[in-house]
Amino acid sequence: MKSRNRNKDLLKAAQGLKKELAGRIEERVLMKRYTTFKIGGICDVMVFPKNREDLAKTIEYCESRGLPWMILGRGSNLLVLDQGLDELVINLQDGFKEVSFDENGIVRAQAGVRLAHLVKQCQDEGLSGLEFCAGIPGTVGGAIKMNAGAQGSEIGEWLKSVEFYRYPEGNYHRKRDELKFEYRQVSLKKDEIVLGGEFALKQEDPRRIRAVILEYLKKRRQTQPVSYPSAGSIFKNPPGDYAGRIIEELGLKGYRIGDAQVSDIHANFIVNRGRAKARDVLELIKLIQQKARREKGIELELEIEVVGKAND
Repeated sequence: MKSRNRNKDLLKAAQGLKKELAGRIEERVLMKRYTTFKIGGICDVMVFPKNREDLAKTIEYCESRGLPWMILGRGSNLLVLDQGLDELVINLQDGFKEVSFDENGIVRAQAGVRLAHLVKQCQDEGLSGLEFCAGIPGTVGGAIKMNAGAQGSEIGEWLKSVEFYRYPEGNYHRKRDELKFEYRQVSLKKDEIVLGGEFALKQEDPRRIRAVILEYLKKRRQTQPVSYPSAGSIFKNPPGDYAGRIIEELGLKGYRIGDAQVSDIHANFIVNRGRAKARDVLELIKLIQQKARREKGIELELEIEVVGKAND
């Protein structure tokens, strides 16, 4: 009953927000369309703010009425449960796509910019540093939020400052040294929304940058499962070790439940072989964690975020 009432409140919110926002609003959205895993149930309302004003109005509307909300980028590090979401989803993909450069190698990129797009623009400008982001299927906002990394580099190494929105304070900036960057996490407050980042990069010949990018992409294709939908690395690497190596030693490489399979290319990936359900993925995760704990005394911590409502 509580869930049904929440659904009614969210659909009512959609009608109210349509009168106030420049951006579009969709109702009864299948979340599998908006995650790289291609898994997930329905969310009642998805808002696509065009600008900061739309974003602020949406959050103020929800907060003043006690409605839960969540931010969505590209959904590349996310598993949405089969029962869907009880929150209003704020999708930043329509707005927040601006990238600008200055003569000192400073790049400003908004949260909705895809990393692949940013890497290409930096290459064209002859600015080096973010090549490791090539092939990471996410956005600037998500990359900052989780301190995304690859090839021995992390996004936090190149950040100069981050722009946030927080209710009710509004927009503000925090310098890099005001934030604590750790492996796959940043010291953000739970309700701080990343609006964009300012990166300090170095000048380099675009041809050399392109060569590095191509090498990274080649390595990614050889070592990661790019043919099937996934959410990227499922677990964080334990200190001094690799989750993929541990899972392979446990004999679970290629193990399958339904259409969810531990990749036979990289064991720290679970791939969707067609019609995988979130419950299949969760069963695999539970199996891996239990075996790692029992046989190796290792606690594997999730890198992906799991969201959604439990069965009513």
